[in-house]
Amino acid sequence: MRRAVILAGGEIKDPVWHRSLLRPGDLIICADSGAEHARRMGVVPALAVGDMDSIAASGRQYLAEIGCPVIPYPAAKNQTDTQLALERAVSMDATEILLLGCLGNRLDHTLANVALLQYARRLGVDARLEDERHRVMLVHGIRVVEGMPGDIVTLLAVTPQATGVDLAGFQYPLQGGVLVAGDTLGVSNVLLGNHGRVHIGEGVALLIQVKCAGAHPG
Repeated sequence: MRRAVILAGGEIKDPVWHRSLLRPGDLIICADSGAEHARRMGVVPALAVGDMDSIAASGRQYLAEIGCPVIPYPAAKNQTDTQLALERAVSMDATEILLLGCLGNRLDHTLANVALLQYARRLGVDARLEDERHRVMLVHGIRVVEGMPGDIVTLLAVTPQATGVDLAGFQYPLQGGVLVAGDTLGVSNVLLGNHGRVHIGEGVALLIQVKCAGAHPG
């Protein structure tokens, strides 16, 4: 089992908190201006990928100073830099991917990054997006949600339906429920303790966790 951490170019307000999510042995990959986040976090990435069209001079200098390999791509390409970083992580045997700097700034990039969770699933990799306030992942089968009492948890079907939905440890429990794509039934449930259990019998749902107390450990 190998975990990759992708630093993308979205918002990272608290680099110290984000660094606290890292584990020894993580494979760290920067997507374009994610190199600037690596510099602010004080971490040494294994490599950087992308067209490097939005990276600041300080990020370029940091990569050069630490001798980080850079895999360049043309600006006119069919994938975002974050997707390229994800594909590179999978090619390097990552089985779990944590995506940071993937939320905020631009709605189109945020939605594209959320969509990458489905792409990762097709590649057989478990992936999630996280920042100080949110944790975003897919659920198919069983998922234990870790957090704090009061965290808001929303489930949205990404397949036409998600059926056999069981929820335990939440303010609004459910047994054998059905989530329909485009319907808002699963919005704004509340975690009662430090753990909740979500089970989906058939289909896939997007789970969005909003941390009620702000940034708590990932």
